Amino acid sequence: YDNLQEYGLPYPEAIFDLDFYRRNPKPFQRLCKELWPGNFAPSPTHYFFKLLHDKGKLRRVFTQNIDSLETASGLPADLVVAAHGNFDGAHRVTDTGHPGAAVPLEEVRQAALHGGDAEWDALFEAHGGPVKPSIVFF
Repeated sequence: YDNLQEYGLPYPEAIFDLDFYRRNPKPFQRLCKELWPGNFAPSPTHYFFKLLHDKGKLRRVFTQNIDSLETASGLPADLVVAAHGNFDGAHRVTDTGHPGAAVPLEEVRQAALHGGDAEWDALFEAHGGPVKPSIVFF
């Protein structure tokens, strides 16, 4: 939360506030590029989880991180319980607060990494509302 001044937020937590996102998705959409997996490498601990899996010693990994580094290390997604969600999926945001229809992750990745407002707006139009990675908002 220390580096969020550039987004012009009413309060730092607004970047992950679902009601705020529905009204103004642009700040998170800009931040999404920085957070997207691929900007960071898995740590030795992530690779240790993968090694445990390869040896048949791992049942599950529980994480509060949203960075998807567990799957980036090669760990199967079905073994990861991401308490706060992660970037392994994406969905349309609904008015009820429940995730809407799944959105192809590659479409969201392209908008986040290579697009701008026009690409995010096109996703909105194509999927009938705002879309975001499947990370938990407040």
